[in-house]
Amino acid sequence: MSRDWLLYLDDLIASAEKIGRMTTGRTFENFVTEEAVFDAVLFNLQVIGEAIKKFPDDARASLPEIHRSAPARLLDLIAHHYFALDPDIVWEVAQRHVPALLDEANALRLRMDGPPSTLDGK
Repeated sequence: MSRDWLLYLDDLIASAEKIGRMTTGRTFENFVTEEAVFDAVLFNLQVIGEAIKKFPDDARASLPEIHRSAPARLLDLIAHHYFALDPDIVWEVAQRHVPALLDEANALRLRMDGPPSTLDGK
């Protein structure tokens, strides 16, 4: 089943927004002790990583270098090396990198909704 890559972009945006809502107003200490919140953030990080893998090359290339491959690498870490996850890194990603990626994803979505460009998904 083929899916339009813009739907993956929308999934990425939705997951990044969820992570923002789940971490806003929390300290690191209550983030790691509230298991449901920690696990929900991990799940949404996996969605983000999988979504970026589905972007066409030109769309992925339009993102800053850090956002092109880091989410997919984190997905692989969560899925295959979950025992080695460092909560400090997960917190930093949720607090620093996800908001920056959300800004980039929203800008990409705006470009896609605007006049035709080279990133037309074809």
